[in-house]
Amino acid sequence: MGDVTELLRAANGGDRTAADRLFSVLYQELKSLARSSLRRNGGAWELSTTMIVHESFLKLMQGGGSTPADRLAFYSYIGKVMRSVVLDAVRESRARKRGGDQVFLALTTGVEELPLDGAQLLALDDALDALARLAPELKDLVELRYFAGLTVAEVSELSGKSVRSVERDWEKTRLLLRQLIEEG
Repeated sequence: MGDVTELLRAANGGDRTAADRLFSVLYQELKSLARSSLRRNGGAWELSTTMIVHESFLKLMQGGGSTPADRLAFYSYIGKVMRSVVLDAVRESRARKRGGDQVFLALTTGVEELPLDGAQLLALDDALDALARLAPELKDLVELRYFAGLTVAEVSELSGKSVRSVERDWEKTRLLLRQLIEEG
C-alpha cells in the first residue's frame, strides 16, 4: 500500500517514470474494477475495460499536476472517471435513437436491485450532483462503491472508517439518492 502512495506522490511531483510504474502496478487491478463496473452496468454500451482504464490514466496525467496524493484520493478519482465514462456512453446511446436507450443498471447494496433505464440513470447523475452539494463525502462514497466497484471493506480500509460506519453511510446515501431522484 505504501508503494502505491509513494508512486502517486512522485507522479504528482512530475516524475514520469513514477507515473509509468504506477500505471503498470495498478493496471490489472483497475481492469478488474472496470470489468466489474461493466458487468454491473449490463455491458450494454460499446465500452471496454481497456478503454476505461486508459482513459482514466490519460485524464489523470493530463490533470496538470492534480494527481491524487494517496490511495483513497486515487480510487475516488477512478470512481469519478468510471461514472463519467458510463454516463457519456449512455448519453451517446440515447442520442443515436436506435432503440438503444434501454440501459440496465443496478446499485449493488444487498437490497433488492432495480434496473435503471437511460432516463433513470441520467436522473441518478442529477441526483449525485445535488448530493455533492449536500454531502460531498456521500457522493464520493457512491463513486467508490458503485462506479469504482469497491466493497464496503475496501472503502473502510481506504478511508479509515469502520465497516459499520461505511455501511450506515451507504444506506443513508441510498435513501438520500432515492429522495433526490423523486424530487428531481
